[in-house]
Amino acid sequence: MIRKIGSRAVGIANIGVPLALFALMSGGAHAFTAPAAGDLGYDIYDIVVNKGVKGPLGFVGGVAAFLFGVSRLFSNIMVGIPTIVAAVALIKSDSILQTFGMVI
Repeated sequence: MIRKIGSRAVGIANIGVPLALFALMSGGAHAFTAPAAGDLGYDIYDIVVNKGVKGPLGFVGGVAAFLFGVSRLFSNIMVGIPTIVAAVALIKSDSILQTFGMVI
């Protein structure tokens, strides 16, 4: 039993320690800013984000996912809760992007 726990701890340390060192040594995070009109990639950003995710398609998709999550909440809670969280994140994605920034 102790050997089994020790081997798990070593496995976690093999991943966790280098990851922690990398996080400490890396520079600051860079937040994503929307490209201005005329910049490279603005047309793609406009179609995908402004007209897709923040537009009517994103809202309808978020509401549909929310309703699906609520319907699954009573039969399978492990499917319902993540679906509801993802739907709310999709509906409020523009404010989430402005609040936290997108780490690149």
